[in-house]
Amino acid sequence: MKRSCGFSKLILLFVLAVFSPVTLAQAERFELGQRLRACESAWDAQPDPARRKQAVPSLKKSVDLFFKLKLSEAGRALDEARFTLRSSPPMSAAELWAESLYLKPDSRFIDSALPALDFTIAQMYPAGESPKGARLRLTLLLSGKAAAKPFEMPIASIPVTNKLPLKKLNDGDYILRAEIVLGKQTLATTEQTLSVVSKLTSRMQALRQSVDNLSGTTTDAESFRSLVKLLASLVDKQSLETNYPAAKLLAETEAAATVIKTGKKFYGQKKTGQFWLNLAITDATAPVRLLSPAAAAKGQPLPLVIAMHGAGGSENLFFDGYGRGAIASLCEKRGWLLVAPRGSSGFTPARAAEIIEAIDSLYPVDRKQVFVVGHSMGAAQAVTSAQATPERFAAVAALGGGGNVRKDAKIQSIPFFIGIGTEDFALTNARKLETALKSAEVKTFKMNEYTDIEHLVIVQVALPDVFKFFDQISAAIGKERP
Repeated sequence: MKRSCGFSKLILLFVLAVFSPVTLAQAERFELGQRLRACESAWDAQPDPARRKQAVPSLKKSVDLFFKLKLSEAGRALDEARFTLRSSPPMSAAELWAESLYLKPDSRFIDSALPALDFTIAQMYPAGESPKGARLRLTLLLSGKAAAKPFEMPIASIPVTNKLPLKKLNDGDYILRAEIVLGKQTLATTEQTLSVVSKLTSRMQALRQSVDNLSGTTTDAESFRSLVKLLASLVDKQSLETNYPAAKLLAETEAAATVIKTGKKFYGQKKTGQFWLNLAITDATAPVRLLSPAAAAKGQPLPLVIAMHGAGGSENLFFDGYGRGAIASLCEKRGWLLVAPRGSSGFTPARAAEIIEAIDSLYPVDRKQVFVVGHSMGAAQAVTSAQATPERFAAVAALGGGGNVRKDAKIQSIPFFIGIGTEDFALTNARKLETALKSAEVKTFKMNEYTDIEHLVIVQVALPDVFKFFDQISAAIGKERP
């Protein structure tokens, strides 16, 4: 079963949380995100409800193990769920062993002058002995094409370290593909991003100098500082939670430095794509990841979706996890803006309203069409945010969780969607939210309980229904306009 990633298929993440490097081993944290996204792919590829139901116990076990910080065992449980979902014959002993392995490069952001890249092949969890004749094949790909001849070596024991020869690589964000092969059979495949740039040290020194000379607390300035810090972490060989397109981000940050020096605005300005920003809001900043769809190039007001992640996660979670960034595709298709704030960064109910204002200063926002989606902790934050400034929101979707409703809440006119799995530990809280919305006399709400769905996959399962709900609200708003 292939495990893929790259910029558009990241994450990144375990759906429940992404802990800091101080708490969890960085390489294991990154690898757990890889296995989560592979499991999400397997779920989407398996339409049989019975087979999906068989995978639920392993998914629930992975959640429990993750809460206990048993990362290797959580990874094993995710793999067990993925193997259950696959339609082909049962995994062989050799395949099970191969799937337990992972590739850890010494760095994922390197200078093009580097002659070779150190790497390690390690085991996420015990899974038998190395089959005789097993080999590792590493291939660098750029724009889907091999950039160099594949490198191969035998795997006699685990862990094993070696060097990947590098030469004549152009700047870019490459895919580093690792295949475990036995004879003519490919037992397992994984992919991750390897960013390559020329003159890395001097370019980073110039950016650090620009930070030292930078003043002001605008969104441009704060985003510039944050990106330089992010790139520096990658240069320092930190294994961050997801695959960052560092070559692209370096070029973007250099361009931002040039524009900011002139006193002009860099971000916004009808630019389209995905951006990591640090929004300047009242007395603070808000780290976010933003999708500006192709429609933003026209400069017209667009609907906005605010996506609030689960406990301990980051702004990357909705873009790289939760169905491998399914919400980004749904927003791009509709021409809607998407912003995912980092919920652990001093997030309060008032912050959502401030984020709307900050985004509107970059891209015109259709103020009558601001939607909120939250998962787990994010579901509670979405409900609370709606109560804090009910006039700001067109609809709220709470997935895999609930939220408290105040007796004096003025949310009667806000449509609510509640999505919860029958196997989700948060089912009771979701039903309590349903009861509270009825008591608050909310005019429009929809409660969907998804059979044999647990906390891990509820977002990717429910999102299509969420956006059908939002589409209905959007259409009604359109009819009301002159």
